[in-house]
Amino acid sequence: MSERLNLVTGAAGFTGNYVIRELLEDGQDVIATDLPGALEDDSRRNKAQSIGLDLDHPNLTWVGANLLKPDTIAELFEYDITHVFHVASLYDYSASLERLRKVNVEGTRHFLEYAKEADLERFVHWSTCGVFGKPYTAADGDKVNVPFNEESPSPKTTAPNASEPRGTHLVNKYSVSKWEQEKMIWRAHREEDLPVTVVRPAPIYGPGSSYGHGGIILAIAHGLLPGIPADSKNYITTSVHVEDVAGFACYIAEQDEALGEDYNIVDNSIISYHEFLHYIALLTGQNMYDIPFLNLKKMEPFMIGAAKAWRWLEENFGIPRVRVFEIQSATYISSSYWISNRKSLSTGYEYRYPDVKEGLKDTIAWFRDMGWLTDPDQAMIVSEEGSKPTG
Repeated sequence: MSERLNLVTGAAGFTGNYVIRELLEDGQDVIATDLPGALEDDSRRNKAQSIGLDLDHPNLTWVGANLLKPDTIAELFEYDITHVFHVASLYDYSASLERLRKVNVEGTRHFLEYAKEADLERFVHWSTCGVFGKPYTAADGDKVNVPFNEESPSPKTTAPNASEPRGTHLVNKYSVSKWEQEKMIWRAHREEDLPVTVVRPAPIYGPGSSYGHGGIILAIAHGLLPGIPADSKNYITTSVHVEDVAGFACYIAEQDEALGEDYNIVDNSIISYHEFLHYIALLTGQNMYDIPFLNLKKMEPFMIGAAKAWRWLEENFGIPRVRVFEIQSATYISSSYWISNRKSLSTGYEYRYPDVKEGLKDTIAWFRDMGWLTDPDQAMIVSEEGSKPTG
């Protein structure tokens, strides 16, 4: 076996920071890559340092690259890379499908052209549990709250030309791009022997996150989500702490039996939206009211319409919106997501945060220490594709 050298893509991002930290703590050498200049932003550097990542660690080398510019990818593989952690993706529920495909699908295709020629021992690819699709509910006449496991229809278990999973439907444009991306990864494994292991995290949270579940925490903390339909007690949500995403990925990269396998990364919690949101409100000192006679199913079209209107205001007038108030994220409501983690547990990995309530306590404490719970700008955003007025 050759001397190990790890390449982490998307290294300046939330999850990428934790993967690098995990590898460095294990004594590994790391080539970290992201867009050139990604770490020039002081807030990003401060956030990385606040979670304990030493950006100047002697075992860490930063190399700027752009997945849309193949010549910059070539520079990465001038190093004798043995392990790839392909974290990089555009995770943006406001982005167009065209832009998501350009980065997540075309960018990964460019990256694979070089990875397939390298003498790799393992290629750990980041997918998402979103590729299982949106489950139908009892209201649709189908079974509800049946957990998705690795045998469920996915990019691995469906026909090579399948455009979505059997029996469900992809909920938004981001999931479409990740489905197509993962399909391409499995094709490279089957046809060109790329030594692949795929990980599929549930919604990720933890210190440093201001999007997804992190954005929900900020919205509640700033009083922007004061109520929830009472029937949210009937809907399951899933989560995974970012330390477990990084920890499992680094752990599984060393297991020979994981070659050619896929793993859901999700904690043990079976928790309703109602309990989840009320618990966050409790920890952040906010009131959370139950709204009677209003159910999530009926709220969905209203939320999508309102998100479209606010998106128009953002694009035309640069009006900041609540960070998590987006058209694509609104499509997640009125569905229960139960994801099985049995396969990941069967590998011997022990989750550091098996209970989301424990993880939320540490996460919200970090938010408080960073001043995010009292800074209203943290909860609002003008997205990259939004436009601010000029003149």
